[in-house]
Amino acid sequence: MLTLQLHLMDELADRIERAYLLHGPRWCHNEADAKVWSAAATTLLAAHLRDALVPLDPELFVAAQVTGRPLHDPRAELTGAAAARRYGHRVLAIVRKLRRELRGEVRRAEGRLRRGVPLTTVVAAPSRDISPLGRLIVAHRAGRPDLAEPLRGPAAAQHRSCPLYRAACLRLLPAEAYPDEAGPLESRLPDFSRN
Repeated sequence: MLTLQLHLMDELADRIERAYLLHGPRWCHNEADAKVWSAAATTLLAAHLRDALVPLDPELFVAAQVTGRPLHDPRAELTGAAAARRYGHRVLAIVRKLRRELRGEVRRAEGRLRRGVPLTTVVAAPSRDISPLGRLIVAHRAGRPDLAEPLRGPAAAQHRSCPLYRAACLRLLPAEAYPDEAGPLESRLPDFSRN
């Protein structure tokens, strides 16, 4: 288990460093600064452990720290409570935006239903303005698991493109109906509480 934890932390630290260097290419690093990436990975992991809806996404974590000014001090920008807070706020903003978009899709689909378009047409036909996840929500709300089932694959692909859809769907779709075939994120992470 300890080896798995160390591997995860090393991977998070490496990805944070690469993402940071893309945003702050002028930063001059040296070997003494190597510990900053581990500290940043610890900040990211702690934020996730406090709130499982905050993903272990090193690239998004770094992007959340960008405030319009060039990055130049990874220790100040990526470690500590302020970095975790900025990340949490950014994640929450993304989840709210995704939820608004999904609610709009559901409203459009239900509007079509009210105009007499058959449910099978609204849900089964690919649409540029209603995503697979939006159509799955509509099928679920209509009590039609037979129409929802074929949408699970495309909706799971939508989830893989942005796992924050899970949080965006909390009030729109029961957790057991969510299309992430891999299961809850928590079941795929090592249990750090044992060590």
